[in-house]
Amino acid sequence: MDTLQGYLAFVVVLVAMIVIHEFGHFIVAKMLGIAVETFSVGFGPRLLGFRYGETDYRISAIPLGGYVKFRGENMELIQGKSEGSVDEFLSHPKWKRLLVAAAGPLFNIATAILIPTVAILIGYQEDIYNSQPVVIGEVAPGSTAEKAGLRAGDRILAVRDVQNPVWEDFKDEVRVHPYEDIPLKVERNGQVLTLAVRPEIEEQGGEKFGDIDIDLRTDHIGVSSVSPGSPAAKAGIQVGDKIVAINDASVISRNQFRRIVSESKGQEVTLRIQRGQQTFETRAAPEKKGDAYLLGIGIKITALAKRNSLASALAYGWKYNWRIIRLTGVIFKQVFAGQRSARNTLSGPIGIAEQTADTFRLAGWAGVIWLMGLLSLNLGIVNLLPIPVLDGGVILLIIIEALMGLVGLTMTMNMRERFQQVGFVMVLLLMAFVIGNDIVRKISKPAAETPPATQPAK
Repeated sequence: MDTLQGYLAFVVVLVAMIVIHEFGHFIVAKMLGIAVETFSVGFGPRLLGFRYGETDYRISAIPLGGYVKFRGENMELIQGKSEGSVDEFLSHPKWKRLLVAAAGPLFNIATAILIPTVAILIGYQEDIYNSQPVVIGEVAPGSTAEKAGLRAGDRILAVRDVQNPVWEDFKDEVRVHPYEDIPLKVERNGQVLTLAVRPEIEEQGGEKFGDIDIDLRTDHIGVSSVSPGSPAAKAGIQVGDKIVAINDASVISRNQFRRIVSESKGQEVTLRIQRGQQTFETRAAPEKKGDAYLLGIGIKITALAKRNSLASALAYGWKYNWRIIRLTGVIFKQVFAGQRSARNTLSGPIGIAEQTADTFRLAGWAGVIWLMGLLSLNLGIVNLLPIPVLDGGVILLIIIEALMGLVGLTMTMNMRERFQQVGFVMVLLLMAFVIGNDIVRKISKPAAETPPATQPAK
């Protein structure tokens, strides 16, 4: 039942993103006086729908996208069917057509910013761990961090080119640079040291990421999610509980907690739980998932209160999405440089459906909505790429047309048709590649492996 609901969540996310994207094109076109003949969720043959005014609102057979069809678009003119009406798409000036083309992706990006903005306003609690200065509470014995000379109490003043990083910045830089010596500027007892550390390699979903075994000091582990049917759920652990000790050892860091769970090798561990004013003990046997032993909980240290002002919430939403954009750019740069596998990095609809189902299982609809923001951001950015057929290709075509006009040249219908044909082939090849990746990963993935979602279970 959970799996079915998870894939239903994917359908909801997919339809929502398509409607938001196409509504951007639709509403801007309407505002600018461009006639919209079709608003379709999906491609191919029309399954059902209704007509209101001049527009046919429909659901089509192939649910991998959608489109808005304007009166007098390219193919009608190529086939000689234009009526020369003032509300046809190509009858309008280039700046109007450019705004219409950009509106879909921009609506997706705005949605991605709006989701964390609203979440932080209505009470979403952000883990304080991520916004703290990088003051080391623990360095794992024998780790690359210890070998590089890092010590408990050190403060990281700079990591690579990032000055005065918080823990989130630090983790990001380490995570996406697994094969490099990472330069650090460290303050220790009033002295500034220059060190370099090479991250340890950890694998998730076939892709490699960096990890440095250091952590912030804490006095408890907060439970942010509990996977249904997991060892933690069977032990009676609930969201909001604080784990203050494990096997009679007081909790001092996340890494210490994870290490004890991992080293249990499936043997029961004793957990001391604080729930409100009550403290009690329970026992749980971690389950093996892939190469790790997990209790099935998402963990946090503590939480920040919600933002009360719209300005601070918008700043949070913008910062959150800019961070995702920056990391995505680094990863794609590594793909093109041959440092990462495109096969493991790029996911298609099957992979996204599985990720949505996993997120629903771990974090419910709140997690799915959060994931929708990330996917909406990616959809907006991808559609702005200058690839024919995509919105970015339309924008590129308008710019080329404008530049040609400056030297007295005209964009012919044949040129437009060839441009669109090239883009159509490129998009088909890309879709075949990512769907093929999804199928290969699904066939080769061990049955016991559970891929991480937006808030991994531990």
